[in-house]
Amino acid sequence: MKKINLIIIAPEKPLTNGIDYVVSIKDNGSIIEALSEIDKSVYTNLEQSIFPMYKGLIRCYLQLLWDPEKNIIYEDCAVNAYGPNREFMPIMENVDINLHPDSNITLSVHAD
Repeated sequence: MKKINLIIIAPEKPLTNGIDYVVSIKDNGSIIEALSEIDKSVYTNLEQSIFPMYKGLIRCYLQLLWDPEKNIIYEDCAVNAYGPNREFMPIMENVDINLHPDSNITLSVHAD
């Protein structure tokens, strides 16, 4: 298992200042697995959930950030992803990339 640090930012409250998450995923895990772990924690703590958003249409982070049909992060999002030694991880080009342990990832929704 490896630890991943994520910050998710969006123009809607309460994401305007970003929300920090730390998740543990399998050693070969990608951003999709990391977001899935966050969604699992959201569903087990519904009183602390920021969802639903956008008139009830968006109910989880995967739905907000990831296009499962194309297997990409939506184009209106921005991603800054670095390993612990500041090595860049091109998540926008490949969501299946194996994340480095102790990675720091910032995801901004509607960054266009």
